[in-house]
Amino acid sequence: MPTKFVTLATLAILAAPTISTAQTLAEANVKLLEPYDTVKVSKIPDGIYLRSINDPDDIIWERLPEYRVEMNPAFAAHESVELRINYDAETTQLYMTLARTSERFYVRLRWVDDTRDTATTFGRFRDGAAVQFSLGDDETSPVMGDGPENAVNIWYWRADDNSVQNLAAGGPGSTTLLDEQPVTGEAMYFENDGDPNEWVVVMSRALVSEGAHTASFDRDIVPMGFAIWQGAEQQRDGLKTVLDGWVLLDMSAD
Repeated sequence: MPTKFVTLATLAILAAPTISTAQTLAEANVKLLEPYDTVKVSKIPDGIYLRSINDPDDIIWERLPEYRVEMNPAFAAHESVELRINYDAETTQLYMTLARTSERFYVRLRWVDDTRDTATTFGRFRDGAAVQFSLGDDETSPVMGDGPENAVNIWYWRADDNSVQNLAAGGPGSTTLLDEQPVTGEAMYFENDGDPNEWVVVMSRALVSEGAHTASFDRDIVPMGFAIWQGAEQQRDGLKTVLDGWVLLDMSAD
């Protein structure tokens, strides 16, 4: 995608609801999404581009609506996970921006994280984030799908090498790296004076992408789920926080 710098005045023509120039991202009225809520994906007009294909800090994100979901401990699919879960932990707030151009789908995630964990060694674990898409409808289990006929496509960002993997799963323990890797991403860790530190991650993929177990965006509604791993809290594998259900993406272009 070509690089092009744009002004605030140019960005004001975005078709989706926008934040006024006097507001910052933190001051915006961020809507809480409940599981199975429908949310409109913002349309970025043709001719407006990020500075780089997945720039987490591009000014365009300040001009698009942001939402949040409450993340809770994932279902313990294995006994060893059940032993480590802290059900008394505070709910994690995950903030997201959902956007598309005529050619590409974007998801931007941000969440508070006091520590930047980028390695997995003895007793230490890396931070991570993932989004998943039902290959069918919202009857598919949000717990990583429920069998080969009701699978999910997962985009998994890992902090150790700042990469995104394109995966599929048909239930807990069945995660598989796909041959096709069309998803790209980029992350930044912000150490904020006076405010909590946070990760910001952008993942994207061409709207049209072929391959087995690849999510189709050529449909009106796309069920989407979310997961976060906090390395400092010893989270890894099935020990993570998730949205308890799907958010339903309205992909219609108008």
